[in-house]
Amino acid sequence: MKKILLVFVFLLAGVARAKAPEEQPARFDFRSLGVAQVVQLIYAEALESSYVIDPEVLKDERVVSFRYNGGKPGVNAFIASFFDSLGLAVSRRGGVDFITRKASPPPAAAPDEEVFVYKPRFRDGGYLVELLGPLFKGSFTAKRGIRAAPGDNGGQRVAPTGSAAAIIDRKSDTLVFSGSAAEIVKLRKLLAQVDASAGDVLVRGVLYEVQTGKKDGSAFSLAVNLLGGKLGLSIGSNAGSPGDMLFSFKNNTIDAVLSVLSSDSRFKAVSKPMLRVSSGGSGRFTVGQDVPILGAVSYPGNGQPPIQSVSYQSSGVIYDVQPVIHDSAIDVTVMQQVSNFVSTSTGVSSSPTLIKRELRSDLGLADGEIVVMGGLTDTKDTDASQGPSLFPSFIRSRSSDSSGVEILLILQVTKI
Repeated sequence: MKKILLVFVFLLAGVARAKAPEEQPARFDFRSLGVAQVVQLIYAEALESSYVIDPEVLKDERVVSFRYNGGKPGVNAFIASFFDSLGLAVSRRGGVDFITRKASPPPAAAPDEEVFVYKPRFRDGGYLVELLGPLFKGSFTAKRGIRAAPGDNGGQRVAPTGSAAAIIDRKSDTLVFSGSAAEIVKLRKLLAQVDASAGDVLVRGVLYEVQTGKKDGSAFSLAVNLLGGKLGLSIGSNAGSPGDMLFSFKNNTIDAVLSVLSSDSRFKAVSKPMLRVSSGGSGRFTVGQDVPILGAVSYPGNGQPPIQSVSYQSSGVIYDVQPVIHDSAIDVTVMQQVSNFVSTSTGVSSSPTLIKRELRSDLGLADGEIVVMGGLTDTKDTDASQGPSLFPSFIRSRSSDSSGVEILLILQVTKI
């Protein structure tokens, strides 16, 4: 239980209590008392007049402490100021003091709110709400739609408020703002600057499979030498080294690069995707097939046969790109995969095995810049012998070779 310490001292300063009240100096020292207890002690020992304490004051659970040092003439003013600081009011009726709580001031009138409806021109409404919402005291709402399931002719449906669909799907075509007239003026100015076209990007790429031998080096170094010699490129001394499998250059077209590489029979173009993608969006290019893959098995029970789930996974040539346009650069996230399925000889033999070669990178490129990326190599070593099989092995001639297939990606991004 919390200790309550009360020190109440009433000094007479050498004057008997029977003397006139104006000659009795007082001293109060209250510590950690409830509001109702302090009021009662003040009236009992200092004011000595009839009083009534309102039930709301009796229920006040605040704990206060105060000290008063001074003569009797100033005690009334001090107590009045103390009551006022606690939000207490004293009214005298028929010689009795009624102590009540002061009435709360009426709430300030809220400014008249207006409603502003805006149709986004370029950006999504959900993006605008997320970006501008923290700058305003008013409230935003955005109409969101969820895509209908396959086979549903109902078109788009409105996502219920607070549902998972409303959180995941940020697409909206209408923005509604409720706030003061000053905020609406501010919002109009910001929307004119924020709701601007982010632009599109033309992404052109060529994926090469390069056959290399032991004497050729890597496909990346071959490309560096060919492009440097035919196009007169000034390529750094580190380009093509084992630790550097990427270089870029400007002032050339990707068609010129393809023309140079096509002159070498070791470079085989696997795919030539060309995509136009909005800034912040994503584009995907797939040439291949969807292969069924066995998944988990569930057992319903009650004598029913087990149910085997099946999922489909893409294989072939898969090209995925996500560009974001900035003022002086284009950030690109690119993924290039060449894959195929083969029969599984170990493990779960009922499902095929995916064999893939994948290249994934985040790049920051200038408008029109061309980048060459390599580094994915599949090496195969072969040993061969020549001569009659009846001869001992030391008589037959032997030869060994190491060949590989390397993926090389040429990529160019251009603002539209």
